[in-house]
Amino acid sequence: MATPRSIRVLILEVSAAGHHPYHVRLLLDSGLAEFADIILASQQEVLLHPAIATSSTPFQPYRIDLPPPLILEPGISDFAPLLRMQWGLGALYRRAFFALSRNAPIDFVIVPYLDNCMINLAASNDAFGSTPWLALTMRTMLHYRYMGVVAPEQRFAPIRRWLLNRILRQRSMTALLTIDPTLAVFAQQQRNPQFRKIRYVPDPVVHHYPSLPSNAVAKQRLGIPIDACTVLLYGAITERKGAAFLVRAAAAPDCSDQIHVVLAGRIRMPDDFLQGEALHALRTANRIHIFEGFIDDEHEKLLLASADCMWVGYVDFYGASGVMALAGRHGVPVLASDYGLVGYFTKKYELGAIIEPRKQASVVAALNRLVKHEDPDFFRRAGRNGISVFENYSPLEFQRVVVETVAKSCGRSQ
Repeated sequence: MATPRSIRVLILEVSAAGHHPYHVRLLLDSGLAEFADIILASQQEVLLHPAIATSSTPFQPYRIDLPPPLILEPGISDFAPLLRMQWGLGALYRRAFFALSRNAPIDFVIVPYLDNCMINLAASNDAFGSTPWLALTMRTMLHYRYMGVVAPEQRFAPIRRWLLNRILRQRSMTALLTIDPTLAVFAQQQRNPQFRKIRYVPDPVVHHYPSLPSNAVAKQRLGIPIDACTVLLYGAITERKGAAFLVRAAAAPDCSDQIHVVLAGRIRMPDDFLQGEALHALRTANRIHIFEGFIDDEHEKLLLASADCMWVGYVDFYGASGVMALAGRHGVPVLASDYGLVGYFTKKYELGAIIEPRKQASVVAALNRLVKHEDPDFFRRAGRNGISVFENYSPLEFQRVVVETVAKSCGRSQ
């Protein structure tokens, strides 16, 4: 009896920003390689990313080069670049799929981040011909007002709903994964059976450290005064993360000088942020600590241990936050925007202080509350709440669902 050939699984992801390479790493380490040959189609920047380059799982790299007009992270109000990205990435993904299919068939396709390419993939009756595929969505908001999540109506909301329906009704679409539990509840309430393809997986937070150094030891090793009250902004440092509002509030005359700001990650801010008066004032007072670039595990542990609070005061951002889940898993309370899923979870589970990030007085009041002792147990209690809420936010369920879906679709028992 002939031995069945190995199935070929194609992963399509070109972004090296934020969580993207880590989600790819989770797919590589999920166990797929036990019964499948994995092909990763991506930019060279992703293929060389430490999260990918250190994986021991064998995979075939396939390089995708982005044409110059295509910008991966356009501004949220830049409609033309957003449209080009949505269409262009999907076109690149489909082109890579058909090119790789010429010599041998692709048996399954995984798109770890659907939101950047939905328009193009929804345009076809089946995005990758008859080949089954699954995807992960993080920005679907059509259900928010029905589920009590505070957010404005999305631009072109009817078109977005139409695109989602187009994706769900593709016969080859096997599962649409979401890290938003409110979307999964909404999907179960719909009469349309296509919505049963939507499956919830907890945000696959890569790291959970059973123990961290003490707060004092971590601060000492990072060069932060032990008596400082530290607010950590972790990950990509962008305008959307509210970095400028945090820095301005911390530098305000009415903000306690015990507040120290820690920025850790890749800084992608306008030049005037790094040269601005607020950041200069904090530098002069030795109250800002910047760790720019890739953060390895050892430094991540130190940062989490040193943080008295995690900043998730994001602006014009309404989705789930992996940084918030990482903080919660390690008992770090948050300063959170009053809207979106960040605000929804913070209010529902009492995970920290709610702020209006664009209002300096609101941010300053929350920062001072960290220092004052009017309610000394508030932030400790918020940290404990985070541990109970996010204790199951690990990669295991994400990996299990993916492996199970691929194996079932390709007729391989697990």
